[in-house]
Amino acid sequence: MAALRSVPRGTSKALDAPRPRSVSPRVALRGRRIPDNRVPGSGRPARSPCPRRHTTGEACDAENGHGRRSHRSRPAARDTVPHVGELGRPWRVFLSHTGDMRGWPAARSWVEAAEDAVKRLRHAPVDMRYFAADDRPPADLCVSLVTDCDLYVGIIGTRYGSPVRDDPARSYTELEFDTASELRKRRLVFLIDETAATAAVAAGDAGAAAASPANDPWAARQATFRQRVLDSGLTANFVATPEALETGIVHAVAQLMLADAQRAAPAAASAPAVPAPARVPRQLPPEAAAFVDRVHHFQRLSALLAAPDERRAFIGVVSGPAGVGKTSFAVHVAHGVRGRFPDGQLYVDLRGYSPQPPLPPEEALDGFVRALGADPAQVPADVGGLGELYRSLLDGRHVLVILDNALSAEQVRPLLPPPGSAVIVTSRGPLSGLVVQDGAMRLALEPLEPLHAEALLRALTTAGLGPGEPEPAAKDDVDPVARLARQCGYLPLALRIAAEQAALSGLSLAELVDELASEHGRLDALTGVDDDPNSEVRTVFSWSYRNLSEPLRRAFRLLALHPGGELPTAAAAAVLGVPIGAAGRALDSLVAFNVLERPGRGRYRFHDLVREYAAERLIADEPADERGNALDRELDWYLHAADAADRILAPLRRHVEPGDALEGVPTVAFAGHDAALAWCDAERHNLAAMTELAAATGRPMAAWKLALAPVTFFKLRHHHADWLAASEVAVAATRAAGDPSAEAWALTNVGGACLQLGHLDRAWDVYQESLTGARRTGDRVGEAMTLANLGELAQALARFDQALDYGGQARNLWRALGDRRRDEAFALQDAIAPAYRARGQFDQALRAYGEAYELCRGTDLQGEGLILRDLGRTRQLMGDPAGASADYEHALTVHRTSGDRVGEATTLRALATARAALDDQVGAQSALLQALAILIEQDRAEAADEVRAALRAMGLDPGTA
Repeated sequence: MAALRSVPRGTSKALDAPRPRSVSPRVALRGRRIPDNRVPGSGRPARSPCPRRHTTGEACDAENGHGRRSHRSRPAARDTVPHVGELGRPWRVFLSHTGDMRGWPAARSWVEAAEDAVKRLRHAPVDMRYFAADDRPPADLCVSLVTDCDLYVGIIGTRYGSPVRDDPARSYTELEFDTASELRKRRLVFLIDETAATAAVAAGDAGAAAASPANDPWAARQATFRQRVLDSGLTANFVATPEALETGIVHAVAQLMLADAQRAAPAAASAPAVPAPARVPRQLPPEAAAFVDRVHHFQRLSALLAAPDERRAFIGVVSGPAGVGKTSFAVHVAHGVRGRFPDGQLYVDLRGYSPQPPLPPEEALDGFVRALGADPAQVPADVGGLGELYRSLLDGRHVLVILDNALSAEQVRPLLPPPGSAVIVTSRGPLSGLVVQDGAMRLALEPLEPLHAEALLRALTTAGLGPGEPEPAAKDDVDPVARLARQCGYLPLALRIAAEQAALSGLSLAELVDELASEHGRLDALTGVDDDPNSEVRTVFSWSYRNLSEPLRRAFRLLALHPGGELPTAAAAAVLGVPIGAAGRALDSLVAFNVLERPGRGRYRFHDLVREYAAERLIADEPADERGNALDRELDWYLHAADAADRILAPLRRHVEPGDALEGVPTVAFAGHDAALAWCDAERHNLAAMTELAAATGRPMAAWKLALAPVTFFKLRHHHADWLAASEVAVAATRAAGDPSAEAWALTNVGGACLQLGHLDRAWDVYQESLTGARRTGDRVGEAMTLANLGELAQALARFDQALDYGGQARNLWRALGDRRRDEAFALQDAIAPAYRARGQFDQALRAYGEAYELCRGTDLQGEGLILRDLGRTRQLMGDPAGASADYEHALTVHRTSGDRVGEATTLRALATARAALDDQVGAQSALLQALAILIEQDRAEAADEVRAALRAMGLDPGTA
């Protein structure tokens, strides 16, 4: 990383540890702070005192008042609290101290105690001493190391230390503290009690004598720095012995680890208050009944409207897809701020997306100038004259203008008011010209959150727009309101239509849910009321479709072929048969016109009801052969991508042969293991949906190959249910394709998934069927695979003689086939070694595992990690917890490299048992806390409960984390 410069001292607007709920230090540490409501060194009350008390390692969010700036540039502040994706990983813990603290007390120094504490918790201490060979300036190195750390621990002694070369007004320890504060790092601070140094000197400790303030020319500075630390809002813990320091660090860091585990659990959302409807005179339409949500957007737009600029009119653009509630929102905001525009509110529907032609600007202007009091006899007919009169009538007045349903910037621009007034424009289009040329602020609306959509339905029924009596529970005990909201795609327009349909038809909401249950019947069921086309969802969508160019209409309907959720740009390019760049431009245009959503970089999706409309247009407007070719291209892209990823994740396993890519299908390449795994993670659900679609549309070869291509990913991420479902599709597809060799391979995968899911009897049956098929077709690779799998299953069934027999047959066959080191390793690991271990033949088991490890190294990261864990378990059974711990630590390194998160958690749990056997309770608790965080992240509730129970048995209550 590039060298980073120092940061200003004294800036402590820190975000540190959240208060944990249950872990309490077992040692009494004397902590004291100067009152938080004083600016350090001034005696003045601080501007923003923090009213709450702080626990160990927790900092106040208020600035402390020091403001001297360095001439150096500083790195941007960022929140470095580990996010969910980093849970369970070891932290880099920066230990900040002066050099003398490594030399005393003589028996065990302060720094040694701190390093021992960090290592006991299985984290990594970072100390400037370890970077003596680094050729960067010391100040830059300090800032860089603090920037990269996960936790700052300040051990503040009695000696000032060396001043920074280019900033001699402060020491390196001050620089480190200031950097951690500026970057909002988690911070723990321990101050060495002055009496400790005095006592050590009295006892003849030479190191302590050298550290005495009496021998420090900068002693006054150190006293000031210690006071500044106390004034910072942090709880500064005083410690008198290295043992107290070690204990304090252990318990404080354990609190932080527990807090991370607690944060991994999803927090329940709460609904904001529902704004009350209101009615006003003039041109504003009445507010929609039961308006809900949009609180953040309302506050933002209202605040911008609150301070009109006398130099230019404020222009707000409210964009969003059809039916999302743009008009209702704009009217709601207008009613809320009407008091700030005492000279009136103007409203016009520009009919940009409607069955009628768009309203010409001159017609809108004519209505406005008449409403503003112009003499009808003096109203000009041309747009230029109307615009001049319009602006003259508004001059010096404060008027709010609502331009609803705009088509383009050209339609809007003549209607913009002069300075002093403001305008809100709603549109499905991007209106980029207004943003770029006229300084408009765009605000995009999305469908309601589920909670708010349900609130709207309940409010509508309570208000009399639907049945007011309580809804009966559905047969599946799912709230019909929640189901109906989901079926309406959380779109306000669809929700209102559904409530009205229920009211007019006399149906209960539960009955309406059943009517909408047909995916392709939803647009029919959500027809308008009173023959009003503006209240028919299909018609509303058609206006957006009509205003797209023909290439964009084609893209819109072809993308409806995609059966999954989010769609990556490259897959869309395959569907459309165009280069990736052209596909990206088309996708972004569809987003701009609010018929497509972009939830993340390079990823796109339809709203549910918009997808249904696009599917209707696909059938109506796209020839059948074009639809088939587009689907073939998308399937081909997913097959090649999944195969490319699998060849990186497990280069030596058996792979499908995808063949040459079809014309128009982008090439796929991954930079390495992490990129391949990240792609699989992102496309997991799409892979399942595409596999099922291939089978359902009569493409059996594509179906079975796509089902078996990502098997390594399923195993690596422990998606065993996905593996089973895909393998079952593959079996049916191979039978439909008449390929018995592929069928045997697919059956082997069914057996493997069943084994992992605990369906052992079924696994035995399908493995036997697979073995028969492989031998019948002469597939010796398939035969060896199945023999090894039968050996693993026999071991799981406690049939140890059979396990050794099948494992031995598999190993001999792999050797005969030549250059199958990985596969031979798995026969040893899965069947032979565990059978020896179960029979108490530990020496043979160790030899088998050791041989498996040597064969597997460099061929399969996941397998390598699992073998190391099994080695550790074997050593533990042999009464060697220290050797087991070493194997587990090695396995954890491999798990983290391979991305096997569940395997990492399992090994952490095993490590905890070994640590406990070594009488290292802290190390055991730390391993379990890391495992707990991972298991919560991976939604492994049962295993997480087991870890919680183990922690409680160790005297550490994790609460409900």
